[in-house]
Amino acid sequence: MYRYLIAGIAGFFSFSLLVAQSVDDTLLYNSILNRTLAANEIIPFKKSTSTNAHFTTDDWRKKIDAYWGSGISTAEKLTIFDNFWEAVRTQYAAFQNLSVNVTMLHDQYRQEIEQGVSRGRFAAIMNHFSLALNEAHTICADIPVNFGTALGPGVPIFVVGPWQRNDWFGACLTLAEDSSIVVYKALPNHVLGLVAGDIILGYDGIPWKKLYNDLLLAELPIQPIGFASTKESMTHCLMASAGLNWHLFQTIDILKASTGDTVRLATEILQLQKGAIWGNEQLPVKGVPIPDILKNDYVSWGIIESTNIGYIYVASWNSNPAYNISNEFADAVYQVMYRQQTSGLIIDMRNNDGGWMPVAHAGYALLFDTNIKTVAFDIRDNPDDPYSMKAHPTYTSEVFTIPGNHFSYYDKPIAILTGPGAISNGDFESFRLRLHPNAQLFGKSSCGAFATSVQQDLGNSNWFFLLTTGNGYPVNKAGEYLTHTNLEIDRDVWLTQEGILNNQDDVVSEAVDWINLSSGIVTAGNPVNSFTLFQNYPNPFNPTTTISYIAPANVQIEIKIFNIQGREIFSFQRNHKDTGKHEIQFDGFSIPSGLYFYSISTGYFKETKKMILIK
Repeated sequence: MYRYLIAGIAGFFSFSLLVAQSVDDTLLYNSILNRTLAANEIIPFKKSTSTNAHFTTDDWRKKIDAYWGSGISTAEKLTIFDNFWEAVRTQYAAFQNLSVNVTMLHDQYRQEIEQGVSRGRFAAIMNHFSLALNEAHTICADIPVNFGTALGPGVPIFVVGPWQRNDWFGACLTLAEDSSIVVYKALPNHVLGLVAGDIILGYDGIPWKKLYNDLLLAELPIQPIGFASTKESMTHCLMASAGLNWHLFQTIDILKASTGDTVRLATEILQLQKGAIWGNEQLPVKGVPIPDILKNDYVSWGIIESTNIGYIYVASWNSNPAYNISNEFADAVYQVMYRQQTSGLIIDMRNNDGGWMPVAHAGYALLFDTNIKTVAFDIRDNPDDPYSMKAHPTYTSEVFTIPGNHFSYYDKPIAILTGPGAISNGDFESFRLRLHPNAQLFGKSSCGAFATSVQQDLGNSNWFFLLTTGNGYPVNKAGEYLTHTNLEIDRDVWLTQEGILNNQDDVVSEAVDWINLSSGIVTAGNPVNSFTLFQNYPNPFNPTTTISYIAPANVQIEIKIFNIQGREIFSFQRNHKDTGKHEIQFDGFSIPSGLYFYSISTGYFKETKKMILIK
């Protein structure tokens, strides 16, 4: 996937204005890897003499030294390193919930640089120093080395992060519930014969879990530097990155789902793999299109086939006007609330590269009926005290308050799907949407990158440095910082091999079952065993609207409409012979504009909703 990636600082900064928003920082490496960067320096693929899984750390270091050469002078490297360290020491804002001795790392790495290191080794030092800070917003990279090196057999670079183009492997992997590494989708006619459900065991007879730890210890340069802010999300990230590192080994070990046999195949044939494929850890849901991220499509929606459940994918909260995500998300919410008579809603952010919180607010104003203060940020106060914090000058609770609208409210169950691929604002929106009274979280905990960042200048145009400078916290728990912490998940569930083989997304299935149970639905697509009153459509209306409901058979129902003073202005009664969905038309021609209430009731059930007439 990176074979033809050109690294250049001019193109790199073409998306750097996103950093000014900081909280979003959608430029977590997807933005880097999927834009063409202006030509500045290209490091072409150079055929390695051998590929061997049993290299020692010293062996890897020699390969790294040879591949990229000496690079800039030791004095210039020390300047870059010292600029990096000073920024980390005085500005890094996520030492809370982090166990790492940065002073020891500084002393160890600086001494090594003073003694002279190659360009590749210096890039690796900066990569692994930033990786040790375990925050997805902190990235330090030699652009030509880390983003501009063409991959090929034997190239000593470690690819980390499955939520991106997986063309290099031609298949996408996830860490399943049983801790196996499962193919959940593959390109047609894969050169290794990979299909969904196959399990990747490792390379050259060695389990991947051991191999990736060996690679971390050897400190290879990283592409594209990592995507995780908790121990759990980092483990998931590294395990699911197995396929993207085939170039480091001679053979790959695969457990075939179709036969139960383990096969060992030469990795070299993967050079012939062609085609584009995106890693999203989501399986197709009938009736709902998945956003095509390769075409800058980030929001899509639909109704799950044979159900009344609305489904919205949000793959980014990027505030770039070209992507129009705010309007698209708000429209998707409107469609499932008012144009479709839904019994529940699923919002899927398992693949979300972050963004700016207010991008979600237009949609939230439809879902929530009251304003809710959510989070705020602190930054470093005392540069000599890593835990001394003060309020962020602009990222206050008011900026991130959910704007509820008492004329609109989604009173049905909302399932939020999240996981390690929900990064930065993917984290925040998983947290904030959970504040809806009817919402629950499904999946795995998100990335844990509840932070904001600012781009730093290292004094060399070939270097990129993004640093975590703000830490988020819930407004009702000041000082309890969220970065490096796991979200509390209501339904802990993930993809399984069995589900993948049956084309069934286990996370979605769990969410559908919960919504059906909450709505009284016996099975998907079948009648309900209790009442459901839907939101009228359209709403607001002028002057007619449709009120829909589901009722069991042989029950006398009564629908009434009241004005804001509580005076009854309309009444309707009916006895249905069959269980099912019904609707009535209401004409508000003779009443003034304003807020009204409508209710459905029997002797043992009553439900009321709001609607608004605007003439």
